Amino acid sequence: MLRILLKKIWQILPVLALVSLGAFFLLELVPGDPAVAVLGPTAAPEEYARVRERLGLDLPVVERYLDWVGGVITGDLGQSIFPPNRSVTDMMAQRLPVTIQIALMSLGLSLLIAVPIALRTAYRPNDPIDRTATMGAFTAISTPPFLAGLLFVFFLIFNRGIVQIAALVIGLLLAVYLGRANLARVRTIPPSPMRNRAVLTMVAAFLLPIVVGVLIAKFLPTFPRQGYARITEEGVFSNLRSVALPVLTLTLTECAVFVRVLRRDLIETVGQDYILAAKAKGMPAWRIMLRDALRPSLFSIITLISVSIGRLLGGSVIVEIIFNLPGMGRMIIDAINTKDYPVVQASVLMIGVVYVVVSALIDVTYHYLDPRLRRVR
Repeated sequence: MLRILLKKIWQILPVLALVSLGAFFLLELVPGDPAVAVLGPTAAPEEYARVRERLGLDLPVVERYLDWVGGVITGDLGQSIFPPNRSVTDMMAQRLPVTIQIALMSLGLSLLIAVPIALRTAYRPNDPIDRTATMGAFTAISTPPFLAGLLFVFFLIFNRGIVQIAALVIGLLLAVYLGRANLARVRTIPPSPMRNRAVLTMVAAFLLPIVVGVLIAKFLPTFPRQGYARITEEGVFSNLRSVALPVLTLTLTECAVFVRVLRRDLIETVGQDYILAAKAKGMPAWRIMLRDALRPSLFSIITLISVSIGRLLGGSVIVEIIFNLPGMGRMIIDAINTKDYPVVQASVLMIGVVYVVVSALIDVTYHYLDPRLRRVR
């Protein structure tokens, strides 16, 4: 595995060089003089000269590129061209943790929800639970993030009572449905220890949704309308409250996509001969799905994870604007609007590097999951 990792690092070095070239030559793609694009056509000549000097436009292009790459390697990404001329590295160090936290929490929560749902729906496709999950996934995919964010704000901040009542009603309806379904199953089992376990399962399936609904209605926290609370300043609990709604907004779509893709792959895997043989041997359903079916079905969703990480890091602009979060997406949009090219260059470089590195890690993960790939020279 170490050999594969070192080989992958060697392969991505040329790609990273191309990414740096693309980010650097963004300035060259600006029509006309970048200094004029920054200051407008009415500035004084000395102001244009000062901007060209700050952007390095008075140097040969090769020298500018090598100087810029040298600064990137040492952690110097340049300075913003607008007062107070802050270091781009400091700006990203302040903004990047916000976006990384929201992206990773959204990704983790999406997987935590999507994997159990996909396992359950793939084991018994086309039953009421599967149809309900499929309809919910299509609804979530069709809901744009800005609308989902506004809905979360409307219900969880301004109309919390509706959510509390809905939690109780949904919990009760789900308890009745699961109780009836398990009762019908219990009646088909003759008196035996298996029937006793089925009765306990029926009672648990009836009580659990009610308990969860009551807990949600009783302890539903209050969420801030906007802003971000840093852990170092206001503590963990305040930080989690401030990112809860943005994380839920991003989780909605990501989770739905993961459910659809993983469910499809699991259904295909469950139809394989070795799964049918495991069922014929009387293996428990949880063992078949978790140990035999899940691992070979993870390749598509792992590929999606690599795409999602890059998208969440660079594309969460709408969510950051709705909830007034000081993240990377908002910084990029502000830099584009103000034509702050050093910030745009550094941001594009960072997102490109993230995509390349994550893709390389995904390739290494493929080798770990599928031993056949390790034998390919």
